[in-house]
Order: sequence, then structure tokens, then C-alpha cells
Amino acid sequence: MTHIELIEFIYTHRQELDEIYKNQKDTASDALATSRLVVKIGERTELAQSYRHFVDVTLRRIDYGVIFNTYDAELQELLKQKSRYLQEHKAYYLDEILALLKSIFLKLNQRDQEIRTLLIKVENENALELDLLIEKAMDILEKIEELNLANNKIREVFYGELFTLHPKTKSFIEGISDEMATFIENISVSLERLKDFIVRTRKLRLQNRQLHQLASQILEEKDQALEEELKLNTKHAYLTLHRSQKSQIKTFPDGSESSKIIRKLRQHLYNVKVKKEPKTFTLQTQKEEQLKLVNLKLIEDGLKAEGSNDIFTYIYQHEELRRFIEESSDGGSLKEESFKVYLQFVIPPNPHVTLSHHYNDHDIRIAQWT
Repeated sequence: MTHIELIEFIYTHRQELDEIYKNQKDTASDALATSRLVVKIGERTELAQSYRHFVDVTLRRIDYGVIFNTYDAELQELLKQKSRYLQEHKAYYLDEILALLKSIFLKLNQRDQEIRTLLIKVENENALELDLLIEKAMDILEKIEELNLANNKIREVFYGELFTLHPKTKSFIEGISDEMATFIENISVSLERLKDFIVRTRKLRLQNRQLHQLASQILEEKDQALEEELKLNTKHAYLTLHRSQKSQIKTFPDGSESSKIIRKLRQHLYNVKVKKEPKTFTLQTQKEEQLKLVNLKLIEDGLKAEGSNDIFTYIYQHEELRRFIEESSDGGSLKEESFKVYLQFVIPPNPHVTLSHHYNDHDIRIAQWT
């Protein structure tokens, strides 16, 4: 079957495919059943996983089951092919390396789109209970943090192991440097967005519990204290009753005093005690870690003031990197951490940074700060 024939086949069976996709039908015609677009599971007919994935990605209907690939297998294969190429210098191994580089880049691009779409879905979710939504968001946050570490490994292999291997690998990596920087930036933005969303949702959950507790007090007629509070402060609390010699008069707010109502309601909700509900599931607590960061500004100020004929060597010998290695518990080497900082200066466009065609004693391309 050719590509155009496949398009025509999908169009011919569009109604049937749509019904199976929406779970409105669990059988297929003979022509569709013998194609690779569907698969039979017991007595039910469902869309093949590859076709469903194509539809979901194209329509950006990403569910919570996104697989966060860490690329370990591809990176190991890259290093294996590099070793073979250095031993035998055959073009076949170089082609395999370029194909793997392209495959990893395409997966990075796909994962970047999926994560951004997934965050939009989480932020607009209204079908899950808040407890479950927070649990799901925490799980996604942990996976994105793991993916962030995986991206760092990719950068180390791309720029540390393969950049100088051959002019073709060098050209390919230079060509995707801007996109790689964008992926890394998007991961950082996604982490901050998800953390903010979790904080907001937790506050909303607490407010909902307070409102539920208040509603329960009213329904159980245990609201004497609330009623007295409202009646004694009718000038500030509206939609309540005002004591009068003739009768009880309802007091209503005007539009200019709506903020007063909200303030008073918040003050009262703050004093509402929420009973702890029995746990129905266990939320995995996140490990608290004290982050040790390299002071990039300190290094950049030194480069601006002194300049450098080799930025990597300048970073490698800088006292800030030695302090970071001594205080860090990650087990990273001085060269690895220096290379990470080096990338922060050479990947983004910078008029002060000039890349040369030569490499230093650490096999890192020389970049000058002028």
C-alpha cells in the first residue's frame, strides 16, 4: 500500500475509525480489521497503539501517561558506535552516529511539545478531585526533574564526546545548538509553572475544605457563633439580618463595597478549623534538598573585567568552581561542572564570545571573551 492509498483508505473508513476512537464501537469491518490501523483484544477491536499515538500527537490530545524517556539506551549506543569508529574509521559507524544524533534530537523536540501540552491540560483540569490533581501534578513534576537531568547528560555527550569526533558531527551539533538551548529553557519554565500550579491548587484545596466545614456547621445548625458575628457587624457583613425594633431587615451591599465582603469572608475563613479527614491514599513526600549553585554572575563579571583567550580554562581554574565541587554532594567532577558552565556562555548568542577552530588540552573547543 502506498502513502496516497493509505490516505484514501483512512478517508473511506473515517466514520468507523472515529467511532472506535471515541469508544462508541468495538467491532470493525473486514477491510478495516485486516489493516494495521486496528487491533483485536479479546472480543473488542481497538485502534492500534501507533495509530492512536499519531492521532493524539497531531491533535495535541496528550494524556497523563506521557512516557518521559531518559535516552540512556541511545546515549550508550552513541558511545559504543564512537568507540568502533575510532578503532576502524569506517563511514558506516559515522552514519550510525549521525542517525542516533538525529533520533535523539527529534525525541527531544517531541517531548518538549508533549510537556507543554500536558501542562496546559493539567492547568485546565476540572474533572479530578483536588487531592488527586495535586498527586498527579507532583508525579509529573518529579518526572520533569528527571528529564532535566537527562537533558544535561545529552549535552555532555553531544558537546564533550562527539563534537570533535568528525566535521559532520560537529556541523550537526552546531546546527541544533539553538534548539537545544530552547529545550533546556522550556524545561526550566515548565518546572516553575508546575510548582506555581501546585501551590495555587493546595491553597484552593484548603479554602474548599474551610467552606465545606462552614457549610456543614450551617446545615447542622451549629452556626450560632457565625450568626452572632454577622448580626453584630451588619455595617461590614452584608446579605445578613440587621436587628430592628420593627423587624429584622436584610442588608445588601452595593458594587463599590464588594471588596469589603471578600475581606471579611477571608478573615472568617481563616479562623474556621478544618477537621482532618481520614486518608484514602498516601501521597509520596518530596525529598527536601539544599541546592548548591554556581555563581554565574561572579564568573561573568570576571570575564567582562579581565577577558579570556580560553573561557573553559578560565572557568576550570576559577575559585568559584572549586568551592562548588567541595560543597556539592552530587559527585560531579571539576571538568564536568566546568563544561556545564562553559555551555551557559557559548550556546546563547553573545557578541563578546568568539569560537575558534582550535581545541585546548581538555579537548574542548576554545572560546574567547573579547
